[in-house]
Amino acid sequence: MLEQPMVLLFFIASLLLNTIYITTAGLDQSYLDYIQETEEKPSHLVTPVFREKLSKLPSSREQQRLMTETAGLGNIFENFSTENLGQEMIDFFQIKGSTTGKIKKKYKELAPVVHELAEKDTALELGSAEETAHFFTFIRNKLFYAILGESLVFALLIGLYGSTSEKLTKTDVSVLTTKTGRKIQGSKYVASLLITLLFYGLITILTFTAFNYMHPLGTLWQTSVSTQFHLNVYVPQILEIPFITWQPMTLMSYTILSILLGGLLIIFCHGFNFLVGLWTDHLFRGLVVFVIVYVVLLGLEQISDQLGWWNMHSLLMWHPISLWKLQSFWFTEMGPYTTIPWQETIAAVVNVLFLSLGGALTSKFYVTKEVK
Repeated sequence: MLEQPMVLLFFIASLLLNTIYITTAGLDQSYLDYIQETEEKPSHLVTPVFREKLSKLPSSREQQRLMTETAGLGNIFENFSTENLGQEMIDFFQIKGSTTGKIKKKYKELAPVVHELAEKDTALELGSAEETAHFFTFIRNKLFYAILGESLVFALLIGLYGSTSEKLTKTDVSVLTTKTGRKIQGSKYVASLLITLLFYGLITILTFTAFNYMHPLGTLWQTSVSTQFHLNVYVPQILEIPFITWQPMTLMSYTILSILLGGLLIIFCHGFNFLVGLWTDHLFRGLVVFVIVYVVLLGLEQISDQLGWWNMHSLLMWHPISLWKLQSFWFTEMGPYTTIPWQETIAAVVNVLFLSLGGALTSKFYVTKEVK
């Protein structure tokens, strides 16, 4: 598999694309650098003491901007009501039926998290002031989204190729007519999975290394993702709420957890398409099956949204395609897209377990498969 030109070419193309993303990010690095230098003098929390010390620093464009952005800020989590937030979500998305009770219960369970954020003054963390949202959003919504998308496409192609390569090389009859030949699919599955994870690991490490070289974040990696400068945004109409995760996280811990959860999605995508390849016995037919499944699931989501079928909508949020689409909301309360805490993580684990079951059933089919 490593000898296939596609593997190296796809890796190089992905790395180049990510480099272009980084170089055209439009982030204000000079302002971040100023805050990093300034932060040591006043404080990493926006308090009256911070503002007083900041006002005594040498006047500059950055100092004036920072004073403006931190003026009048308070601890937004101090009197924050998660029950009101839940009702706001229900009203905003016009959620009806039994799903409303599940949503209310979910937001009620979020209350202890908000209480902890209030006690730690998390909302007052400086980060990079209003540039915090730009840096966080770029890393979460663009850079990692690109890495995950590229890796999932790679997993799709390698999964299908891994189980259908005999058909392409016209060696399928030789493989299927011997007991040893049939068993080779297990080795191919492991080999293609290792290559997929190697691709994901390398593209993630190299991309983030390049990003941190061009945009050194310093202490921003240790800033909470729930600072008030960082928001969760829901559409089609704009609804902005605090970025609240199910446990307090820094940008570093959030990114690491996202990478790990992305790894589960990649394992599923590779495994699912490997099994599809065994059943369809052809790379192109396997690709068609994947596209049909993808389109049908997305179509069902659109129909359930349009018709207000919220119970169906809740069920559809458990499949891997929805998990990938909702990647920018991972580990947060996720609005109408989940009905229980940590649903995206639980769903990923459940899907991998279903993959194991599918693998066991497919192995029984493959042992008795006839040669055509």
